[in-house]
Amino acid sequence: MYRLGIDIGSVSVNVAVVNENGKIVRSQYIRHKGKPFVAAKEAIEEAAGAYEVEFIATTGTGAKVFASLVGAAFVNEIVAISRAMGKLYPLTGSVIDIGGEDSKLIVFEPSGRKGVPLRVKDFSMNALCAAGTGAFLDQQASRLRFTIEEFSDVALKAKNIPRIAGRCTVFAKSDMIHLQQIATPDYEIVAGLCYALARNFKGNIAKGKDVKTPVAFIGGVAANAGMRTALKEVFELTEDTFFVPGNYTSIGAAGAVYAVLEDPSLKVSFAGLDRLIAYLDEERQEATHEPLSLSAANMNVAYDMKPVTGKTKVYLGVDVGSISTNLVLIDEERNVLAKRYLMTEGRPLEAVKRGLAEIGDEVGDMVEIVGSGTTGSGRYLTADFIGADIVRNEITAQAQAAIAIDPGVDTIFEIGGQDSKYISIDNGVIVDFEMNKACAAGTGSFLEEQAERLDISIKEEFGALALTSKKPVKMGERCTVFIESDVIHQQQRGAAREDIVSGLAYSIVQNYLNKVVVDRRVGRRIFFQGGTAFNKGVVAAFEKVLGMPITVPPHHDVTGAIGVAILAMKEKTWEKSGFKGFDLSKRSYTVETFECKGCENLCEIRKVIVENETPLYYGSRCEKYDVVRRGEKKEMADLFSMREEILNEIYDREAGNPTIGIPKVLHMHELLPFWKSFLTELGFHVVVSDVTNKKTVRDGVENIIVESCFPIKLAHGHVMNLLQKGIDNIFIPSVISLGKPSKHARNSFACPYAQSLPYTIKGSIDFDGRQARVLTPIIRFGEGDEAVLANLVEHFKPFGKSKRSVKKAFEAARHVQDSFYRRLTEMGRAFLDELREDDKVMVIVGRPYNSADPGANLNIHKKLMNLGVPAIPMDMLPVNDMIEDTVDLEHMYWGYGQKILKAARAVKSSRNLYAVYVTSFGCGPDSFISHFFKRIMGNKPYLSLEIDEHSADAGIVTRLEAFLDSITNARFDDGVVERRTTAFEMDGRRRRIYVPYMSDHSHALAAAFRSCGVDAEVMKESTEETVLLGRRYTSGKECYPCILTTGDMLRTVHAEGFDPERSAFFMPSGEGPCRFGQYNRFHRMVLDEAGFAGVPIYAPNQDHRFYKEFNIVGGRFTRLGWRAVVAVDLLTKILHETRPYEKVPGTTDAVYAEALAAVCRCIETGAKDIDVVLKDVLGRFRAIERRQEKRPTIGLVGEIYIRSNKFSNSQLIRAVEDLGGVVWLAPVCEWISYVNYTGKRKSRKRDTLLGVLGFVITEYIQSKDEHLMEDIFVPFIKYGPEPKIKDILEKASPYIHDSFEGEAVLTVGKSVDFARKGVAGIINAMPFTCMPGTVSSAIMRLIQQNHDIPVINIAYDGQGITNILTRLEAFMHQVREHIRD
Repeated sequence: MYRLGIDIGSVSVNVAVVNENGKIVRSQYIRHKGKPFVAAKEAIEEAAGAYEVEFIATTGTGAKVFASLVGAAFVNEIVAISRAMGKLYPLTGSVIDIGGEDSKLIVFEPSGRKGVPLRVKDFSMNALCAAGTGAFLDQQASRLRFTIEEFSDVALKAKNIPRIAGRCTVFAKSDMIHLQQIATPDYEIVAGLCYALARNFKGNIAKGKDVKTPVAFIGGVAANAGMRTALKEVFELTEDTFFVPGNYTSIGAAGAVYAVLEDPSLKVSFAGLDRLIAYLDEERQEATHEPLSLSAANMNVAYDMKPVTGKTKVYLGVDVGSISTNLVLIDEERNVLAKRYLMTEGRPLEAVKRGLAEIGDEVGDMVEIVGSGTTGSGRYLTADFIGADIVRNEITAQAQAAIAIDPGVDTIFEIGGQDSKYISIDNGVIVDFEMNKACAAGTGSFLEEQAERLDISIKEEFGALALTSKKPVKMGERCTVFIESDVIHQQQRGAAREDIVSGLAYSIVQNYLNKVVVDRRVGRRIFFQGGTAFNKGVVAAFEKVLGMPITVPPHHDVTGAIGVAILAMKEKTWEKSGFKGFDLSKRSYTVETFECKGCENLCEIRKVIVENETPLYYGSRCEKYDVVRRGEKKEMADLFSMREEILNEIYDREAGNPTIGIPKVLHMHELLPFWKSFLTELGFHVVVSDVTNKKTVRDGVENIIVESCFPIKLAHGHVMNLLQKGIDNIFIPSVISLGKPSKHARNSFACPYAQSLPYTIKGSIDFDGRQARVLTPIIRFGEGDEAVLANLVEHFKPFGKSKRSVKKAFEAARHVQDSFYRRLTEMGRAFLDELREDDKVMVIVGRPYNSADPGANLNIHKKLMNLGVPAIPMDMLPVNDMIEDTVDLEHMYWGYGQKILKAARAVKSSRNLYAVYVTSFGCGPDSFISHFFKRIMGNKPYLSLEIDEHSADAGIVTRLEAFLDSITNARFDDGVVERRTTAFEMDGRRRRIYVPYMSDHSHALAAAFRSCGVDAEVMKESTEETVLLGRRYTSGKECYPCILTTGDMLRTVHAEGFDPERSAFFMPSGEGPCRFGQYNRFHRMVLDEAGFAGVPIYAPNQDHRFYKEFNIVGGRFTRLGWRAVVAVDLLTKILHETRPYEKVPGTTDAVYAEALAAVCRCIETGAKDIDVVLKDVLGRFRAIERRQEKRPTIGLVGEIYIRSNKFSNSQLIRAVEDLGGVVWLAPVCEWISYVNYTGKRKSRKRDTLLGVLGFVITEYIQSKDEHLMEDIFVPFIKYGPEPKIKDILEKASPYIHDSFEGEAVLTVGKSVDFARKGVAGIINAMPFTCMPGTVSSAIMRLIQQNHDIPVINIAYDGQGITNILTRLEAFMHQVREHIRD
């Protein structure tokens, strides 16, 4: 008898036939081209024809539904791989599995059990990103026009392997394009991609994991020789510690069979193929878009060219982009005479040569080129190569072409292969523009890759297919790779190809509108330009989504080239064009690569030698090898270099021993004078880390174990720089708050990542192993000098430093820091006083570690100076001379946020100043601050630049050039338009308060409101519809709960019967440092924009004013609200401890629903007999019939909204129960108790006896109420009574200090509490990019090690659900193995 194993993945179906002795007798790798079930069905038919099959076992992302249809066992893929490796290669230490869509690292340890030699010690999978997967290589291979097999062999030719970003497929493309533009040989790019994938796997998936040897490499990508070499080198493995097993594609398939043989209860009888065939044939209903239709005007777009009849004077335009290279000849009437649209294919100069040769053959002898221009991402290289007269950025070129065709055009959508652009035009002048930043979702290459996956031609079939669909499917609207997951999902459920294609057309449009246009103006005369406009499906989708016609202009594919040719005509000042002639195509050129060792940046320099010409150099960060650009350089002050000099040298004394290292990161770009002088005056020898360079970036990215923002990655690099110098005392203060920039600022917190760096970095870097220590005084500059001094005295006591010496050093340091500030302001004022009326100055706005670190921000100020415009640091603006807006400062609790908004007002009120706002990818505070910044700027243009480790010079220069062009004729208002909002007051005009649904606690809170005479209603639970609504009004960078609550509010205001005059929203506020406290301000802006400015938001503050503000609705509310929360917490606990064991499914939920209703009724009537109601409820739960079985207990911690909200966490608790677990959920009352605790602490600091007394009384009453209710349930709840907040903070203290306020410290403390109480595993749930969540994730690694307990961090953002379920299944398997062994 034989057994058949089938592994159904996103790209392939892998088959293993196993004989009675457990040997694999046949193994197959089948690419399913988007039809996984059809391929798997054929595999069964083939195997059944050749072998007598006893049973079928399946695994893989697409196998669950398939298994249920054919009668087969389903085994989680991590379990399957561990069973196969245990059976076939029992000495394996770890497995690297790189498949099409999923990548995994599995670390094994001996199980000590007979027959199952290995157990899973740890595992990791790619979460919300497919960067470390085979799809990444597939995409890049297709972009370079290689088959994946050719790709494998070509990689081995490379000598100089360039560094390519592998963190994200999109960033990798940006690097590839950059390398292509500087003429890097394609085989070197291929090798670079293999290394990028290997590094990405190490830095993303193997991050923080102890990879044990020997390492097995499996999955489809293991066929790639280049990848094998790269993995070995990146993981420092040898022939002895690295191997590729036989049947490497079918390990999972075979493992599924071995899992069933080990546990026969998994075996399922084969049910035949009839159900599967019926499933493949049946129509399934899912939400769909309206069918697409094309407006008549776009049916036939003109591509006519004027014939050349006699000798003609012409202008040449060349647009070198990532995907295509376009050449155009126009005459003096702007008629197109000849054009070429060629694929760049990674060889820009080859494409230009070919285009020139073809056009030269066609009309060369009949035309005289009197001017030429280049544009596109390869414009500088091409300009030097052809001898162009002008070089222009692509924004200006595209706009110029559109205005020439129709002077009335007001909006341009341009979608190219790699870049998307939006341009807003007013009376022939660019007034605003945007380019896709770090995301290629709204670009042409996205469609091309998907078409390839679906095996259809992007040129001929895609558009036509899209227009035939009757039911276009709904896809996500995010990263290309996430949408790839959606395509796979649609294929697996059997959606028709035309419906998927039409859905993709909608998807690119929604992505473009949501990612690039966001909330910018879309006019009435819209041009759609770029190669993607060939695609009739996309044109139709734009018209459908916008509800208005759009124009695809003639020659839309080459508008960039046309535009730059027109600019050459308009700007002609030369007698004779510099164009080198069409015969340039016949001249040979060579490209050499070498590494410049002039500094730590180790730039890859490309030397291009054209026959008979001086060599050209590209790729340097400094000006050492720069080809001299045409254009005169103005003499101007370099204020950034001056600032840097003062920062480093304002204090230049040195002292003796011991040595302390200061990483020059975060606040050190402002406070270095203070800390350097303070520590030196105390007698320490201070060493500051080196300036930021490529090595710093690399070290940071490779050492950090969580996906944080760029400045935190850099911080890891700077700390490594000091450790590599042998410095063993590293000074990383936890700066909780910065000095307040104004009396109106209530708080001035540092961002959570910056505050917690001293704790999270210990999860990434083993300081003990390096015999180094981190010195972390807790610093609150916002609370004044006395508070800072007291903490410093305390911190330096163990060093034998007296109070007097610390005070003396502190005073000296304060003097030095004040001198630094004074000199900056004086310098700035002197510079601004010299300005003439028409001078333009760029203010670089942002945190100093983004805006003033040239190594981090690619020398933005130098690039501006090279373009002839001076730049001034934000902290040189004399903002203190200005009138402040109290609202900006009172409600903005981040210190740098306050400074950024003050700078915004300074820029807005000056005609000379323009803002370049520098932020970093993934910056939490800026995801909100940027909205407020934009509101202040009104209609004055500003440029927002997002930097990170992947930023390339070319993209930054394009944006800067386009921005400078756009402000040439800009018109804007001077003043800030202030918004007056409706305050929430109980003013006799009764409003209904809408409470957001976070969890069932919302219903009990609404009951407490009603009990106090306030009409309250809980908003409906979130749905897919509200996610889409929320995404429409957000930038996608805000946290998931913010997007959900925004969508819920908008759905509510648009619902039938909503009365704006009699309604209000409840959205608690906060005072930081987490983003939650900004939700209500953001919601306010969204409601105003949606036309509901008169609907107030009731936002009581979760600090020392919490109860005072709550009592607006009546003095009884606080106690009732507390009882409501505790009661629902108890119901939730008993629900979770009962439901997994119920004999009759659904019984517990029914009892719970009745219990919740009873509790709400009791609260609404004043909660007098709450104990009686709870006793009755308990009796009903205890009456439920239960099964007697053992289940592992899982502790669920994390961000309060995600862990509590069923929709946002995709029914996480039920999923754990379905997988055999019981959940202990961290309660909501814990957060309220914590607010009390911190409120009392703040009141003490403010010396308000009444405040402290108020909290003590509240705490006493709440504690009494809690015990009264808890005592009823505690005997029947395994977890026992809730610990005091003080205990939780105590448990967190070895990992994180309680001065870092917010959910991270509670998550860490609760995890330790759960571990000590015997849970078998911990789930840390959070929103994607949640700051406290990322902080706790970094620390979770230490908890996992110290308590030897499985821990999984799960980030939710409404996408990637299949992947999360796979990880959960594997986690529960790991938990069970841990208990068993």
